[in-house]
Amino acid sequence: MVVSILGHPRISSFLRKTRIWCNYSQFSELYQVLPSYFEEEFWNQCWEECRLWEMEKDPHWQLLHIYDKGYPKNLKEIYDPPLVIACLGNLQLLESSMVAIVGTRKSSPVSLSATKGLVRLLSVNKDLAVVSGMALGIDRQAFLSALDLGLPVVGVLGTTLGMEYPPGNRDLYKRIKEDPNQLLITEFLLKTEPAKWTFPKRNRVISGLSDRVYIMESGRKSGTISTAYSAMEQNREIYVFDHPKQFDNEGGRLLLRQGAQNLFYETKSVKEEVNSSEMSYEEWKEKRTISSGIERDGGWDLNFTL
Repeated sequence: MVVSILGHPRISSFLRKTRIWCNYSQFSELYQVLPSYFEEEFWNQCWEECRLWEMEKDPHWQLLHIYDKGYPKNLKEIYDPPLVIACLGNLQLLESSMVAIVGTRKSSPVSLSATKGLVRLLSVNKDLAVVSGMALGIDRQAFLSALDLGLPVVGVLGTTLGMEYPPGNRDLYKRIKEDPNQLLITEFLLKTEPAKWTFPKRNRVISGLSDRVYIMESGRKSGTISTAYSAMEQNREIYVFDHPKQFDNEGGRLLLRQGAQNLFYETKSVKEEVNSSEMSYEEWKEKRTISSGIERDGGWDLNFTL
């Protein structure tokens, strides 16, 4: 059987719209009837593309379909789960409790320090895995901190496993791939370039895998907000870090007003109000200085609710 047929864009689109996959308890049952829903020539073309892809893919990549026992329980319960995912690394991590740590790529120093502090506290639980999206900024810091502290990571990609995007994270990809206890996953099997539509799809998987989602910094229009709204739809716990020294956390504050929990509760430190429009990101990069609240070693003395 060609498992990757569930990930062919045109086949998976049909399956998502019709949800006929819900009528079957085993992949073999669905696989047997699936060709009857398509014209023969079209089906054969899709099937052949997937067969060739499976023959030529990296032999270390493992395919996990939604009927497999090892498919993550949390992810299976969302409305629109990926029907097949490609995995590289330790599949047992998918059975772990997972928390997502996400945020803007253009992250402020205080948010990066807070991310380090959060991961340090989470690392007490060695049965926990950290999920994020392999982006720059908060995602990168969350994974670097987790790896340094011996906490396993699950990177969810918005591209195929064969593409290391963004290029600025190639060192992080290398570190994860060389450690058999880490994991990279994606629902994009055939060649898929990074695009605006691939990352929202990735974001629903990040939140879908997780019990809790930590938003460390987010503008009002961002992929992080996409993850948060997916988490809301999936009834996940959402925590938001908010601090006046952040560059732009308008989206995070919006989530707090909508009922998300405040991760940072030391209120006497957050009385200062900041207008995020006062300084552009480019100006901030040039003029930034060490915040009075940031320790000289880069740490941040925070109290968290976990």
